[in-house]
Amino acid sequence: MFSLSLGNHHELRLLNISDADELFSLVDKNRSYLRTWLPWLDGTSVSFDTRDFIKSTLQQLADNRGFVAAICVEKSISGVVGYNHIDWQNRIGYIGYWLVEAYQGRGLMTISCKAVIDYGFEVLALNRVVINCASENSRSRAIPERLGFTHEGTCRDAEWLYDRFVNHEVYAQLHSDWNKRNA
Repeated sequence: MFSLSLGNHHELRLLNISDADELFSLVDKNRSYLRTWLPWLDGTSVSFDTRDFIKSTLQQLADNRGFVAAICVEKSISGVVGYNHIDWQNRIGYIGYWLVEAYQGRGLMTISCKAVIDYGFEVLALNRVVINCASENSRSRAIPERLGFTHEGTCRDAEWLYDRFVNHEVYAQLHSDWNKRNA
């Protein structure tokens, strides 16, 4: 089972069905902030929706197509991070993440993403890790930039965000790049 202690009372662990109420409450209390960049909030209106999401992430894990981990600070969930999809034929992992506003600016997401990236290269034997971020989301873009990813370009109108399309910036890191950074 995926679980990593990252120090300072910070850990990553797989989501469980028992997390549904806590995760839903976190999303619901931070709905207006999260809505700026996350397109799925309207589909999460009751705790049962979060329960279904967690069930889907556990099925994704069972099918070996990726995983989602809770970012916990002092045992409380503050966000999520994980491989939204793994393309095993090409050994590519696609990372997604979000963190509530109260926990931003502490380096939690950078440390969490680094742990997931390291896991992808060391344990999953991925060759490429990709992070897509909305072009205007400077906080999200700072994560792959800070972690030494290469900016590979812009996907125009890549995502429908409630009332408009947004562009995505594509960042990637190869296993060979990661080896050089960790040598």
